Amino acid sequence: MKKLILVFLIVLFPSIHILSQPVKERNKSKDSIYKIEDFILTKQLDSATYFIALIKNKTPYLDLLSNIAFEKKLDYKAHYKFIVRVSNRKNVNYNQVSNYINTYIKAPKSNHDINLEYANIKIAQITKLRNEGALDDASRISKKLESYLNQFDQNNEYVIRTKASASSHTIVLHLIQEEIENGKEIIFRNIEIAKKFNDKTLLIKSLYHLSDFLIKEGKLQKYIDVCEEALEIENQLEQNTEYHYDILLHLIDAYIYKGGHENRVEELLNELYNNLNTRLDSYSLYAKYLSKLPTNSVIKKEVFKKFGVSNTKELAELFINETKGVLNLNDYYYVLIECSQALETDNYLKEAIRYQEEAVNVTRKVYSKDLSNSLATFKTEQAVKIKDLEIENQKALSNIYIVSVLLVAIFLIISLYFLRKSIKQSKALKEKNKIIDDSLKEKELLVKEVHHRVKNNFQIVSSLLELQIKDIEDEKALELATEGKNRVKSMALIHQKLYQNENGLIDFEEYIKLVVKELNALYASDKKIETIVESSGMQFDVDTAIPLGLIINEIITNSYKYAFNRMEGNKLYISIKKPENTPDYQLIIADNGPGLNKNIDLSKVKTLGLRLITRLVKQLHGALEQTNEEGAKFIITFKDIHARKSLN
Repeated sequence: MKKLILVFLIVLFPSIHILSQPVKERNKSKDSIYKIEDFILTKQLDSATYFIALIKNKTPYLDLLSNIAFEKKLDYKAHYKFIVRVSNRKNVNYNQVSNYINTYIKAPKSNHDINLEYANIKIAQITKLRNEGALDDASRISKKLESYLNQFDQNNEYVIRTKASASSHTIVLHLIQEEIENGKEIIFRNIEIAKKFNDKTLLIKSLYHLSDFLIKEGKLQKYIDVCEEALEIENQLEQNTEYHYDILLHLIDAYIYKGGHENRVEELLNELYNNLNTRLDSYSLYAKYLSKLPTNSVIKKEVFKKFGVSNTKELAELFINETKGVLNLNDYYYVLIECSQALETDNYLKEAIRYQEEAVNVTRKVYSKDLSNSLATFKTEQAVKIKDLEIENQKALSNIYIVSVLLVAIFLIISLYFLRKSIKQSKALKEKNKIIDDSLKEKELLVKEVHHRVKNNFQIVSSLLELQIKDIEDEKALELATEGKNRVKSMALIHQKLYQNENGLIDFEEYIKLVVKELNALYASDKKIETIVESSGMQFDVDTAIPLGLIINEIITNSYKYAFNRMEGNKLYISIKKPENTPDYQLIIADNGPGLNKNIDLSKVKTLGLRLITRLVKQLHGALEQTNEEGAKFIITFKDIHARKSLN
């Protein structure tokens, strides 16, 4: 008996040893694979080969990474395996993956038979770039893929199916323009193709796109039915398609909105949560679900238990901490907004406002200095593109259409009006065969339209804050929300002026008068305030105007709140001048109120408004001086964009 036990232990010991390997060793191996993938994407191949040599446990995928690192020739299937692996990682910048594809995945030279692996790689690249907001790159690659597919027999089954799959890019463009019938016509044709050739993946893809159009038409139940049909087909496949996750999101959102389907919502949420690749994406939907439930809901308590928290406040903190810096800004914005709504439902108003403000800050990042610079660069590049294409083939209609769609995806806020206007302009351009200078002028109009859309987006944010303010009873929270709304309005006004002006500059005398008018209506009531504005001829670009406008808004707001305590005799003076023999400008804002506390140190002040002023002054490479001469007086020297660039 003892011998039998001994033999059993000898046989079992290796398995026990393997199972007892520390989890952190397996995680370490996984981290090493991630490092190797990152080095390959950034073209640091020497570093990649070094880490490959350190891994003792060789696998087929490690051999694949080794072949890439040593720049061995690979087939399309091997490249596709690597691309799929790195694309599914949350912390990978897809631009690097796209650069890898552009570098290593070249169109096959043979013109006899279509290469399906190559076509699928390019279709996936187009979809991913479009979803990431790089619509210009996606459209350019789509055109090249179309040219590749057009060289084959158009009656070939694989060519037909591949072209149907590739048409999703065109379908999305119709969706953006709200050209419902045009988009649905392509979708129904693709559904017929999918059924004819029993292509379930294409059928799922087509149903997914159809659901987008149905929700545009307001057909909620039909939208739900189509999504459920797509999921049912998914269950017939051995492996989920790339649309499985998005279909889950659509269904959860629809059932939450409709109400009365708690069991189905929980089932779909659990599927999303249990997949480690989509767990973080489930958080915004969990928060949205909880915002629709009463505070004492049994379901809400079960969710708290699932995440190991005791209330909505703790759950929101968990969601924010785990998604910040991991999700892209757009997805993180929705986590903030939905958490804020859930907190408001359970009367955590202070935390709700804080997350609302952070969501506004996330939105502002989209319209930062980098975006303005990208816009200027993009305008120049697109003008050159139009010029070259017109000389080559006189296809102005398709060129302007593509440029319009590129702008739509980059800013995510260009509407049907802009696209229709662009198409109308392109038709006129084709009919009259306008010269190249006309094309450049059209591009300038498009840039003005972008500023118009930016202004509209800020107004939407302002309206959201306005709606939030109506339900706030706490005076401090109400004041913070009101000030946040005013700051958003100030930036919206800048973009409104950019849209209205021909030269791309903001006339600050007119801008200041509008800001004063807005604040006077908000704070002054029936008090009489004499306002003097001296800034004739002062015009600034967007990079100077936004911080300068916020500074003016903050200081004038401070005057209205604390300086004008009398019914009459109130005075406000605002001046922007450029002293001679100096590259600097000077902003002076003074009132005849009681002035600021003499002991206040502006460099150490804790109030949000004054802290914002000091930071914005630094952004303008300026200096701030504050005195109490017959009231509060702010003297700010600053540099315009040209002077700031000369210092860098």
